Amino acid sequence: MSVSLFIGRRVMWMGARWQPPTPDVTICCEDMANALAFECDQHADPFECNDQLVVYNEVFDEYGVVVHDGGASYVLMTFCPWCGTKLPESQRDRWFDETEALDEPDSLPAKYATAEWRLKPG
Repeated sequence: MSVSLFIGRRVMWMGARWQPPTPDVTICCEDMANALAFECDQHADPFECNDQLVVYNEVFDEYGVVVHDGGASYVLMTFCPWCGTKLPESQRDRWFDETEALDEPDSLPAKYATAEWRLKPG
């Protein structure tokens, strides 16, 4: 789902199975880190827990406010709501551009399931 399809609305879909940020991710402030680190004792999936506020999609390098509608959607965040820091520009469109350009888009290399595709050249 491309960012350009939802100009003004910015509702995104997580796509791959959700995973918490790895230790390599630089988080802008302690409040954001605490919100991302929230663990519910009743729900393993943040999209099932009404107390989960935000998620970080490491594959696309984007932060979002969870939409609690029974799915895995979030509203893309461009600034941290706690400290005001500008968050990284989403790499979602770049991911789709690269994966669509592959000879076999139905069998993506494993690196496209992680942040590796955008962090390591080649």
